[in-house]
Amino acid sequence: MRRFLGWGVLVLLVLALVAGTYFSGWLMAWRLGLPLERIGAFDYWRYLAAYADAPKHGPVIKSSGLVGFGVPLLALAALVLAVLLRRKPSLYGEARFATMADLRSRKMLRAEDTALVVGKKDGQFVYFNGQQFALLAAPTRSGKGVGIVIPNLLSYQGSVVVLDIKQENFELTSGFRARYGQSVYLFNPFAEDRRTHRWNPLSYVSRDPAFRISDVQSIAAMLYPVSDLHKDPFWANQAQNAFVAFALYAYEQAAYLAEQYGVSFEEPTMGGLYRLASGRPGQEFKAYLAELAAWPHLSPSARTAFATLLGQANETFASIMGTFKEPLNPWLNPVVDAATSGNDFDLRDVRKKKMSIYVAIQPNKLAESRLILNLFFSQLINQNTRELPQANPELKHQCLLLMDEFTSIGRVDIIASAVSFMAGYNLRLMPIIQSMAQLESTYGKENARTIMTNHALRIIFAPREQQDANEYSEMLGYTGVRKDSVSRSRSRESSYTRSESEERRALMLPQELKAMGDDKQILLVEGMAHPVMSDKIRYFKDTAFKERLLPKVDVPLLALASEPPVTPASERHVPPPAVVPIELPEAVPSVQESLARQMDADRSKVASPPAEYTGLAGIGGEIDAMLAHLER
Repeated sequence: MRRFLGWGVLVLLVLALVAGTYFSGWLMAWRLGLPLERIGAFDYWRYLAAYADAPKHGPVIKSSGLVGFGVPLLALAALVLAVLLRRKPSLYGEARFATMADLRSRKMLRAEDTALVVGKKDGQFVYFNGQQFALLAAPTRSGKGVGIVIPNLLSYQGSVVVLDIKQENFELTSGFRARYGQSVYLFNPFAEDRRTHRWNPLSYVSRDPAFRISDVQSIAAMLYPVSDLHKDPFWANQAQNAFVAFALYAYEQAAYLAEQYGVSFEEPTMGGLYRLASGRPGQEFKAYLAELAAWPHLSPSARTAFATLLGQANETFASIMGTFKEPLNPWLNPVVDAATSGNDFDLRDVRKKKMSIYVAIQPNKLAESRLILNLFFSQLINQNTRELPQANPELKHQCLLLMDEFTSIGRVDIIASAVSFMAGYNLRLMPIIQSMAQLESTYGKENARTIMTNHALRIIFAPREQQDANEYSEMLGYTGVRKDSVSRSRSRESSYTRSESEERRALMLPQELKAMGDDKQILLVEGMAHPVMSDKIRYFKDTAFKERLLPKVDVPLLALASEPPVTPASERHVPPPAVVPIELPEAVPSVQESLARQMDADRSKVASPPAEYTGLAGIGGEIDAMLAHLER
């Protein structure tokens, strides 16, 4: 191989000399004003021999030769040098970190309307544009809030729904998002100061009887997932059936009252459903269910669900009801009940207009709130994956699901199943986890792999667990490192042998990743050959972000069902001392509550029939009589 290389260099040298002769003669003739067509192949040498010492033309001839021969010889030298120094492809790969040119070619140094800010490199912000998902893996107290969450809440232009444990993000960023035209809401169902907006999950059930059963079953599947309750799906399925029975009864009763008596349709609530399923004091529970099932205006679907429930043996029935009521226990809390009694925002609007919803929870309430938050995000995704943006021009905004402490709300089954197609509906996911092991423990190994595969950007902070460090090192890839070795013979005539070998080395060893420091992070971008070593953002050190820290948005005080609306302190007036305080009446009950109380009162005055149990067969007459009594 080297012999052929030597002959090739010799041939190229001869050609370079010939080319230099022609080029030198042409350049000399042009500078001396001679006819170019009369210059032959070797005329330059004749002129050089005759006029080299001439004071006027000698320097011109010599400098022309210097340039004429220098250009091709330099080109030849560069070519030979490139061939000799060309590095053979490594057997182990050629992993390296991306340069600014790499980022520029991927348009990661320029922010678009859908940009997420994910780091800094050489003093410039690094952006992740488009619809693709991003995932951050970072140990606790490693700067994920100050480096990723808050900077994006202070810069992302679309709608956003934030899982905001401890409510810190709302305190810092809600004012900015409201200032720039977004509707801002805070949903905190366990708020100790009772400042929260309301969300009623049952209001998303269709009023059309043809679609109502499907919507109720969807909520039941979220509350009682088969995979999370028991190995035997019987109990989950039966709990779902019980939920369907009570929910259909509540909807159909509300619809009947609204249609027959012209009262406003009152959406059922989870708290109301819990109370409906708690029975009536002094009445055997199965008899109470039989009374509900006997209502003549009940749909066949609801009647079938009640029949399935009532057909169980007593012990089985008791276990089913225990399974059914367990997820509903948080609604015993009057604050939770009130926070889910109405709607101050519509989850279906997040792609129609720019809005920000902060879902906050105190850390000490995570266990109690897990199901509520799971239901919230399940319903958010379910409602927004029914219609593609191409089919409805109103769906013109992207919505980012920024889920800090992603696994704290438990397994959200719809995320594992919808992660592969959510982006097509302009929903964008950005979960934040502590480690891969945490994700696998919540979603299982296969589902965790599916979730990870569908995230085009992974942001990696310095890991603390050795297993994570090993996995990240494998992700970054390997490169070949050349190593020289010298051996010496032990014979009388000692000699030395020098050899060169190639060894595999990780771009970053696990211990190097663990020692990466608090200021560095690595970006793994899908379709990008090289990982990006970048700097973490610190929003409190960047003027661009500090200027956007505005006072938080005011949140209304939640009125509980047992008390009248609270008058703001600024509007209160101290009564004169001579005026005797008047006791305020209790809050006016709803139509359903009034009717139910009147029915109970009438039943207490009329003796029960001795033989046949009629249930609610005469409900129409009772209601007519009660309305006439109320009108009097």
